[in-house]
Amino acid sequence: MRPLKLTLEGFVGVRDGMKRESVTLDLEALPDGLIALTGPNGAGKTTIMDNLHPYPIMPSRASKLSVDAFSYWDHICGTSALKELEWEHDGIRYRSSFAFRKPGKTGKAEYYLAYRGVDGTWRPVSLPDGTVSDGKAESYNRCVEAINGSLETFFTSVFSAQNRRPLASYGAGEIKTLLAELLGIDHLKALSAKAGEVAKVLGKSLEGIQSELGALAGKRQRKADAEQSIVAQGDTLRAAREQRDAALEQASKLTQERATLAAKQSESATTEARLRELGVRRDELARAVKSAADDEQAAAVRCQQRVAALSRTVATHQATLVRREAILGAAAKREEAELAIAREEARFAPLQRDIADLEVKRATLTTLDATLTGLMSQGTTKAAHFDTLSKQAAVVDQVPCVGNSMHAQCPLLTQALQAKAQAEVQRVSVANLRAEYREKKAQADALALVPAELAAKCVEMLAITDAAAQLRRALQAAAELAATKPLLDAAVSGLEAAQAELRSITEESTARTAKYQSEMTRTEAELVRITEEVGRLAAVDVTAAIAKLDRDIAANRETVAALDGRIEQSIRSQSVLQAEAEALALELEKFSATQSRADRLSDEIARWKLLAKGLGNDGVIALTIDDAGPALTHTVNELLLACYGMRFTVEIRTQRTLASGELREGFEILVHDAESDSSKSVSVMSGGQKVWINECLTRGIALYLAQNTGQPYQTLFSDESDGPLDPERKVQFMRMKREVLRQGGYQREFFISQTPDLVAEADAVIDVQALAA
Repeated sequence: MRPLKLTLEGFVGVRDGMKRESVTLDLEALPDGLIALTGPNGAGKTTIMDNLHPYPIMPSRASKLSVDAFSYWDHICGTSALKELEWEHDGIRYRSSFAFRKPGKTGKAEYYLAYRGVDGTWRPVSLPDGTVSDGKAESYNRCVEAINGSLETFFTSVFSAQNRRPLASYGAGEIKTLLAELLGIDHLKALSAKAGEVAKVLGKSLEGIQSELGALAGKRQRKADAEQSIVAQGDTLRAAREQRDAALEQASKLTQERATLAAKQSESATTEARLRELGVRRDELARAVKSAADDEQAAAVRCQQRVAALSRTVATHQATLVRREAILGAAAKREEAELAIAREEARFAPLQRDIADLEVKRATLTTLDATLTGLMSQGTTKAAHFDTLSKQAAVVDQVPCVGNSMHAQCPLLTQALQAKAQAEVQRVSVANLRAEYREKKAQADALALVPAELAAKCVEMLAITDAAAQLRRALQAAAELAATKPLLDAAVSGLEAAQAELRSITEESTARTAKYQSEMTRTEAELVRITEEVGRLAAVDVTAAIAKLDRDIAANRETVAALDGRIEQSIRSQSVLQAEAEALALELEKFSATQSRADRLSDEIARWKLLAKGLGNDGVIALTIDDAGPALTHTVNELLLACYGMRFTVEIRTQRTLASGELREGFEILVHDAESDSSKSVSVMSGGQKVWINECLTRGIALYLAQNTGQPYQTLFSDESDGPLDPERKVQFMRMKREVLRQGGYQREFFISQTPDLVAEADAVIDVQALAA
């Protein structure tokens, strides 16, 4: 594969690194050899390098080597983007076109692969199996891998991307798959898969046959169960027939006995008539006994009710008579109460008038007390005022201006004269108040005992009222009791009548009971006689025996009919089971053939599984890889010797030894150091040594492909693979690149490096920064 022309539109790396929306690189005119891509970090070198191949993936941005682990939508901008790569492979010019459109939230991607015919026109690529590049990712990937090999092989051997996974970290299964593709024996895996599919298809057929065998085994069990059921039905049928024969024999006996009893029954017609008469008489006596018992019970109930009523009447009259003395003395007590009430009422009227007079006096005393209180207050006030005026009037004789001409103009003297005049008036008023107070005081003192007398009169009046009320209650009770005096005579006569009736009821009850007992004795004696006669006559009566035989004969017929039904059911069941057993026997005739077919199919499945395992990773592929291991190791060691000297040699081990000494398939890369005379795994070497050894391994695989598998890759790619190397190793690294180009017959290697010395040794340089707008 040789890239010829690349166009990128709408890629984030181009926009951010080159400040332009699109870029086109014409690579066809570049010379053979080492082609360096230079420029500062972020200029877009890796974006260009990641798109110099036809696979729909940017390997340095993918988490693993799979188109499912990468999305272009994270690396394009705007509503549309385009990648167009023209490349040459095996003398044919191809064009890969990736178109991306995202007008809204969802986007659409189309992948086309075309080739240029001899007439210069571009045509879509089509494969022999009918696959045509129609814009779908699936058809595009199939077309690219059919032309250029698998994606894993390409990026493991000829394309060293940034952040690539070192070969030493591959597991045994992964390295086997990779080496199988590198060695061109991945078709064996396809054959192994097909053999496995055949084994699966045959397994499904075997499952069907085994299901059929399981069904036949179930039918075999059902046949055995049916045969056992046939035997059981036979036993049941024999038992039912024996029971029916016994029932028929019993029926014959019962019929003969009934015929004998019927002959006897014709001779006992008179006995039957007498038995019927006795039965009718016995029924009449039973009804009479019941009627007499009912009548006796009803009479007893009526008698008890009458006795209870008379007993209550007797009790009432006796209670009245017990109070005879009290009733007779109630008239005298009533008269005494009336006299006492009259006496109390005579005391009540004068006492009531006294209380009324005392109430008036108490009101007068209350008024006098209020008046005295007011007079005392006025007297105190006026006496104080009089003292004040007297003191002011005494100044008249003491002022210096007395008898002087200015006497009429002295305000103090004028005030004293006014006070003297008012003092006289006030003295008279005080004297009047004192006289009135003494008068009122005398009246009040005369009435001082009125409240005590009034209280005593009230207490006395209350006592008279209570006594009168008590006497009235006694009068009412005596009047009520005296009113019952007419009941005494009625109680005497009523008590005598009730007692006489009670005696009469007792006599009637005794007579009735005696009559009832006598009648019951006579009836029971007649029933006993009838029973005895019936017993004597029944000894020769065969009617009951014939009826019992008729019932037995009917039950026997039902038993025979039931046994006939059981026999018929058993015969039908036995026939059905026999038919089912015969049908199962016919079906089970093919059991042996089916078992043989299952055995043959099991052997065939085992052979296909063995073929699948033999063609798989643990079979021919493992042996082929083991055979290719020395050649691959030799190629890698030649690179190491030509470029880095004799210090390191590589050993690729495809098997590992277990603790038990057995060998198992595996993958391990050991590096032998001639300076330290030691061996160690690549995983424990330094960072620079890991890069060194891994690049030799990668280019060794590329050389092995070029020399042994005929895969016509013409171009190699590496993205800053020399980063951890020291200056001397970087020079050796460039020498290894030219040695790989020479040994593998490659035309070019595109590489990215930040080391000026390495860029200076390149045969051509693409300055990415110069492409910026």
